[in-house]
Amino acid sequence: MIRFEQVTKRYRERVALDAVSWGMEEGEKVALVGPSGAGKTTILKLITHERQPTSGTVTVGTFHGGSLTRRSRALLRRTLGIVYEDFRLLNDRTVLENVALAVRIAGNDPEEQVLARARWALDEVGLEMRQGSFPSELSTGERQRAAIARAIVNRPAVVLADEPTGALEKKNGDEVLALLRRVHAEGAALLVATTRIEVAEALGARVLHLEAGRLSGSELPAAPGSSRAAAAGAPV
Repeated sequence: MIRFEQVTKRYRERVALDAVSWGMEEGEKVALVGPSGAGKTTILKLITHERQPTSGTVTVGTFHGGSLTRRSRALLRRTLGIVYEDFRLLNDRTVLENVALAVRIAGNDPEEQVLARARWALDEVGLEMRQGSFPSELSTGERQRAAIARAIVNRPAVVLADEPTGALEKKNGDEVLALLRRVHAEGAALLVATTRIEVAEALGARVLHLEAGRLSGSELPAAPGSSRAAAAGAPV
């Protein structure tokens, strides 16, 4: 589903990622764990094609490497749900309008269907009673839930979450992790970037450690028929 092959990303003289190779399969849970500045957000931006690699290849589903056309980027992003660290909610729109906007951008559904899907997503995260509120009227935990509702409203194949508990106290953080586990159980692959190993453990995710742009851990799943798969007892 997602595959990085010898991906390097430079920002002028700074190396954000250094020859990184890793992959995740459909329906998997993976956590990128590392300190701030390690390259976690860069990986997420390469997946969404907000950034392009300096070298190497990034494959996401059927979208393979290179600079995508505007139409292809739009198609790619319909398969992804993104939970940003700073939420990126529009302060001049209600919670319902924030979530509905993601549906409108993704397609040309009738307005009643757009609103029905947005209300479904808010119900999923427990915010159905706050749909008429503005982001400034929500607690930090509620803003995170609204961001997750926006991420799941189009039923994406993959949900990307950047520091989903970073701004939350423990109770709200635990509730958000429980919500992400449910999103995964309902069929979406889940990729979480976090500085905290306990977040990865709470999610039950495969852990990849990232530091100074270098990756360690279970990086590339063994392909069927490979020697690694055979050694692990996988069918060949």
